This record gives sequence, C-alpha cells and structure tokens, in this order.
Amino acid sequence: MIPPNRCPLCCGESLRVLEEDASPYRVLRCRGCGLVYVDPPPRGEALRRRYGSEYYAAWVTRQKTGRKRLWAERLRIVESLVPSGRLLDVGCGEGSFLVQAQRHGWEVAGTEISAWAAEHAERRLRRPVFCGELQHAGYPPRHFDVVTLWHVLEHVAAPLPLLEEIRRILKPSGRLVVAVPNVNDRVMQVAYRLVKRRRPRLFSLQDREWHLFHFSVSSLTRLLVLSGFAVVGFGPDRGVVERSKRLINETAVILSRIFRRSWYNAILMVARQA
Repeated sequence: MIPPNRCPLCCGESLRVLEEDASPYRVLRCRGCGLVYVDPPPRGEALRRRYGSEYYAAWVTRQKTGRKRLWAERLRIVESLVPSGRLLDVGCGEGSFLVQAQRHGWEVAGTEISAWAAEHAERRLRRPVFCGELQHAGYPPRHFDVVTLWHVLEHVAAPLPLLEEIRRILKPSGRLVVAVPNVNDRVMQVAYRLVKRRRPRLFSLQDREWHLFHFSVSSLTRLLVLSGFAVVGFGPDRGVVERSKRLINETAVILSRIFRRSWYNAILMVARQA
C-alpha cells in the first residue's frame, strides 16, 4: 500500500500540482520519476458509469471502418511477436480486436468493466467475456501467450496490481503488449493550442473518458519493471482514427526520429517476464 501524499510509482514525496480545479481530484506530477496522475483516483462505480453504450456509440457507427483497420494493424504487430496461441485482451471494449484475432485462429479471452461492452463482445465472439477487474477473473497461472492492454492502463485506478496479475497468468515465453497515451506528445499539444487557443487539460469531470495516469516512456518502463517485467522494445502507437490527428501524429513520429525524442501521440511497449 502506497502511503498518502506519495507517488504511486516511486513513493517520492516531492509532488507538483498541475491541476486542482476538479475537486476533490488533483493532477500531480512526481518530481522524482515524472509520473503524472490523478489524486485521489476515482474508483468502482464512478469509473464504470463512464463506459456505457454512449461511450462506444462512435466506435460501432462512424468510426467502425477506421477501427477495423486499426485493429488489423495491431493484430499484425502481435503476430510479429507471437504467431498464434492464447490471447487475452484486458479492457476489450465491444470486442472488435478479439473478433479479428479469433478469425486468425487465436484462442481468445477478454475482460471488460463495462457491462454493455462485455455483453456486446460476448455476442460477437460467441464466448464469455469476464465483466469486472482482471484480478477477479480467476485465470490459471501461465495460461496466456499474449496479453494486450490497448489504451487501458491510463484508465485504471491501480495499475501495479493489474500488471502483477498479468505477469502471473502470462506464460514465461509470453509477451505483454501495452499502448498508452504519451504525456510528452509535444506536437499534438502544440497543434491543440493553435486550434483551441488554450492548453489541453489532463483531467476534467466532464471528460468523455478519464485518464487517471499520464505516462512517458520512462515512467511506463519503470512501472513495468516494478511489476516484474523486462521491456523488449517500444515505439509510437499509430492507433489514431481521425484523419487530421493521424497526420499530426505521423509528423510527430518523423520529428521524434530526427531529434531522437519520443514526441508522438501514444506509446507502444512490449514486455516479457523478467
């Protein structure tokens, strides 16, 4: 248990307040490890209420084609690491990624805290999807060849126990694939300021979705190592559906390569058991 008023990653006590106008929540940055996070983290029902049918409405309508391409590309990444086997998608949403994996011959499983999304995914997969936190799913140890977290970890109130459970159920030869927004997405932040005439907020009670953690490459690496993983590699996650944002992100990827920085919109990281 992390003591109050300490960083949940490094237990540091030197914290800077970045935002504090969403009472009782504040956004803090640890001066030691650089982790940015919401304190206190919303939990339980407060989180589940954010992810009803209205949250997924665009996914299954106007974004459906774009997301199909997105999931196909992500499946290619997974299959470049592990060709086939048992795959668990944590926070599987309405099941689109698992549907594609299943068609490619994977033995799939999913967890999802949204009752609406879990039920939708079950109908599409014709197999059970666990509705709730992964720690309560009861999967056997060393069971999965691949576990994926596609833009899920930033929504979780307690990432460390989740990752420790993933390590328990992942085969020693297996791979964990994590994608999260990048707190250092400098190019997108500049574009936002130019268009909106204000800086992007890190947390608001009115947000469509709540990001409780904001990771950089270094803080995500540190979290995975603390959870018992070794990072195999990382790079940009190109999971952007909107065309305009995709163009900005590709510009950020190019600039990141030129200046040897991680300025892209989101991070894709692959890990194995240490």
